Amino acid sequence: MTQVAKPRNDAWREALKIISRCPVCSTIYNQEDARSFAYEEKAALVHLTCRHCQGFFLAMVVKLGVGLSSVGMVTDLNYIDLKRLHAAGTIEIDELIEGAVSIKNPDFINKIVNY
Repeated sequence: MTQVAKPRNDAWREALKIISRCPVCSTIYNQEDARSFAYEEKAALVHLTCRHCQGFFLAMVVKLGVGLSSVGMVTDLNYIDLKRLHAAGTIEIDELIEGAVSIKNPDFINKIVNY
């Protein structure tokens, strides 16, 4: 998702009515718990932090005609980590293959523990 000029209205905030509760502990989100970090004309990526359990949630909010739709997932990324990774370059296929080969190495766990 590319970043363009921020839309004048924060339509994604309307989606907080849909994404009203933390999926981990069911605490009601406050609007201050949500931050948009990437947006296009009709879509936004929103990061939410639960004040109660400190869980993180990532949602994509899309404006469809007169309504809104959203899809989300629980994540372990805080807002700062998410911004950093969103700005990072894409993973190349060679890096992906190297990672898969490393994980299949029988000594993989020992290398991590002794890192």
